[in-house]
Amino acid sequence: MNLRLLFGVAVLAVLYPLQAEDAILDGLVVEFRSKAKDSGHADFRLQRRVALFVEKGTSPTPFLSPGPFQATWRGVLRLEKRERLYFSFAGFGKAVLLINGEEVLHAEGEDLSTLESERLRLNGGNHPIEIRFTSADSGAGRLRFYWKGRDFARETIPPKSFGHNSTQSTAEPFLHSTQIRVGRLLVASHGCFRCHQPAKAFDPRTAMSEALATGPSLLGIGSRLKEAWMADWILNPKKFRHTARMPELVDTPEEARHLARFLSTLKIPPPKDLKPATVGDLNRGASLFSSSGCISCHLVKKEKPGQDTDRISLVGMDRKFLPGALSQFLQSPGQHFSWTRMPDFKLSPQEASDLALFLRELADSSAVPVSDLGDEEKGRTLFAQRGCATCHQAPIENSLQAPPFSALANNAEKGCLADVGGSPRFGFSPDRQTAIIQFLKKGQDAVHRMVPHEFANRQFNELRCFACHTRDETESLWNVYTEELDAWLPKASRVEVEKENPGLAHPSNRIPPSLTYAGEKLRADWTRSLLDGTIKKKSRPWMPARMPAFSAHAKKLAEGLAHSCGLAFEEKPVVAKEELPKMAQAGARMASILCITCHGIGARAPTAVFEGQGINLLDSRERMRREHYLRWMLNPYRINPATIMPKFADDEGRSGLIDLLDGDARRQFDAVWIYLNSFPPGKR
Repeated sequence: MNLRLLFGVAVLAVLYPLQAEDAILDGLVVEFRSKAKDSGHADFRLQRRVALFVEKGTSPTPFLSPGPFQATWRGVLRLEKRERLYFSFAGFGKAVLLINGEEVLHAEGEDLSTLESERLRLNGGNHPIEIRFTSADSGAGRLRFYWKGRDFARETIPPKSFGHNSTQSTAEPFLHSTQIRVGRLLVASHGCFRCHQPAKAFDPRTAMSEALATGPSLLGIGSRLKEAWMADWILNPKKFRHTARMPELVDTPEEARHLARFLSTLKIPPPKDLKPATVGDLNRGASLFSSSGCISCHLVKKEKPGQDTDRISLVGMDRKFLPGALSQFLQSPGQHFSWTRMPDFKLSPQEASDLALFLRELADSSAVPVSDLGDEEKGRTLFAQRGCATCHQAPIENSLQAPPFSALANNAEKGCLADVGGSPRFGFSPDRQTAIIQFLKKGQDAVHRMVPHEFANRQFNELRCFACHTRDETESLWNVYTEELDAWLPKASRVEVEKENPGLAHPSNRIPPSLTYAGEKLRADWTRSLLDGTIKKKSRPWMPARMPAFSAHAKKLAEGLAHSCGLAFEEKPVVAKEELPKMAQAGARMASILCITCHGIGARAPTAVFEGQGINLLDSRERMRREHYLRWMLNPYRINPATIMPKFADDEGRSGLIDLLDGDARRQFDAVWIYLNSFPPGKR
């Protein structure tokens, strides 16, 4: 299993054994405890950074009720070399920092940023670290963790600098909490609540999002999918995809054919203004498959039984889709299933036809056609009896009666987990079964609590963001599968890909950006618009890859990314109004001297691009949070060592433009920010 999927798709306890020797693993273990006198329960989870954002009436973790709480991060601070460092916090509540067992910072109140630690001299290596945080009495809390050194300004501490010891005191309770957390996700993502009704109805504003999701709509499926393929899928979904969440619901091939026959009758008439199908081009389709990063999520050969891959095979698409249906699906993957994991690349009809033609060429020579047709009425009866309508929209009433969810805790080993005839058979591994049983016995209320931070972490894995993007020190899968692409991509397509103008971008600027700092870098409202497909214009027009849309996830994913960095969804700029004209004038001068060389500013084109063109700066002001912009401008190499962006400030925070704002680089860069924000919204 890919290591990126440790949390959320497998029981971490199995892949994270207690080791005899001390192993330093990524991230910090954080312990949450309620301050309520009658609560002795604690929850543990892994976090990449020290950050927290909890609003009044919400919970820091789904396993605690809303209210005042304490959080403690434990692990090690990893330093590559000897450093002289100052530490500080931001947020509100109470925060205490201990390094090497000694308290070095204590801050509390409405603004934790007013205090800074004394300068600490720390040798290279691993230093035990502990951060203790106490929320406000209302249960709200916010925390961010910073450092600064001799050669860099105050910045949030990057995730790569945190680790934890595999044998530390929190190891066992952390594994136990992880097991219950994984069980919660499995129960929610496999639709258990569709058949087993919870004791109280889900509030869509506060419940776990995955628990509210439904399966694909089956209305009109007979106009999209071929009957023989549906029969094979119904009989054994994992034959096509070993990660399939659809359970086995039938006991014989005959029953599968009956259901497929019924589904094939669910047709919709074609629109009266139906346009002739667009003729596809095979080479353009192959080139599009390559440039869109499809290889990171899909195999172009048949998946072998027991093959250890988390990619989905595309072999046999022509056997699955009726004529024209594959192209329609590629244009709008979420039309019949809003929670699909398939990205929406906003393909044009021509692009969709090109890609569909390429995919249909991946024929499945081993497929055996089904000659016997099922019985429509028997299929209709089975559809109602087996509970298909609980997960799928269809013109039929459900007749399955399942016990309520609360009753499963005492009968967890029976029913669906027993994998016997008469119940849906999900084929859970023993470890996943154990995780589900532990959740049923100890954590059922947690599905009613939505924690945006955790949702964002789950969706990073679920939507396979790592397929195209690096994060922390982990390379994207796109780079991993480059050789596999070259092995089968038609020569004509390779030539077409290589025709890109090399002057538009440096090689390091051709790959999708890192997501290490996404939550603190990007404004959440912009991220939401990007994810829901509202933003049509590419920020990096020279890059062949395109960012897809995930409309159903956009709002909560953007919110979760912000919360994971201790930030609110909205950011209110703080600028003294009397400073605006002077600063905007200085910023315009600064931008005209330095920035315009490689970056456009609205309609003004860059004047002398060297290694690679940069993002239009009016796009940057709409995308970026001010704090991250300043951090980037002061020292871009600390964020991306491979960037071609020059560093204009020295270690003392001075720039070469000594006659502008006294040479103070931070004020100069801030002036550029104010200048860019003097343009009306949407101005180009």
